[in-house]
Amino acid sequence: ASPPEQAAKSSTLSDSEAYVLANRISWGATPALVRHLQQTGYKKYLSEALHPAPLAVLPPEVAAQSATIAANRKPLPEVMQELEQRRRVIDAKTDPDERKAAQQALQVDLNRMARESATSHVLRALYSPSQVSEEMVWFWLNHFNVFQGKANIRALVGDYEESAIRPNALGKFRDLLGAVTKHPAMLRYLDNEQNTARRTNENLARELMELHTLGVDGGYTQHDVQELARVLTGVGISRNPDMPGMRRELKNFYVRSGLFEFHPARHDFGTKELLGKPLNNKGLDELEEALDRLASHPTTARFISKKLATWWLSDEPSKALVNAITDEFLRSSGDIAKT
Repeated sequence: ASPPEQAAKSSTLSDSEAYVLANRISWGATPALVRHLQQTGYKKYLSEALHPAPLAVLPPEVAAQSATIAANRKPLPEVMQELEQRRRVIDAKTDPDERKAAQQALQVDLNRMARESATSHVLRALYSPSQVSEEMVWFWLNHFNVFQGKANIRALVGDYEESAIRPNALGKFRDLLGAVTKHPAMLRYLDNEQNTARRTNENLARELMELHTLGVDGGYTQHDVQELARVLTGVGISRNPDMPGMRRELKNFYVRSGLFEFHPARHDFGTKELLGKPLNNKGLDELEEALDRLASHPTTARFISKKLATWWLSDEPSKALVNAITDEFLRSSGDIAKT
């Protein structure tokens, strides 16, 4: 057995055993973490780490810095409205030097937003007592990756981590999948704002199956990609607080939450199937049904379980280990902490 396995079975931990375990399940062993692990015991510590308190207590100076960053972060709809207004002003400028200066100022502000989001993440990774949770936030940020250099996603990544990833990092995979799929950062990154009934865009549909759920060898077909892209038509972003004009019979299908918008006039309401089975709902409920199907699929369970085993335990996890993790993922309906 490996040192972590031996230590986990022991009622008391030596200094070296506690150090190895602390280093394995955190962003880096510290004397305080090693002592806490020895005092608490491995199993109790891990149980607490997998179900952390909603607000981790940070050292006072770190908490103050994090609070300053949070206070400077405006609500996302307000940020996007301001950015759109600045873009209009820039586009209206006729003097080339003035336009260039305004564009550079905008880029400076976008870079600042991205830097503040990164700083907030690193501070918690270093100093939060909820180290397993912090590792899982990083894991999911990579699994559900967005490229902050595209468009104005630098202004979105902070909220993406705070509202989509962090609250669900140790919760249900299905909840996490829904949160990231409908977040403006993901919708903009994969161009789903441009996905309409008249002109489908397959980017988000393909990534949902290839990278987020089933995996590149997950058995889906190009037909599945096309059908999921049709499901995603009308799913996008809107900065307009008012409901757009549409036929009366479509209004009940309209959904708005923050910047997220489901615009039924842009949606393909035709019959669809996914992974060989029909989708029975209409409107945005089609997407919920599709995400249910993808999140609960055995191939998704295996794909996610192998990634978790690789992240936490081994570059080449054994088949038996992956099978055990997959079984728990399916048994718990995708409960990440239990898995």
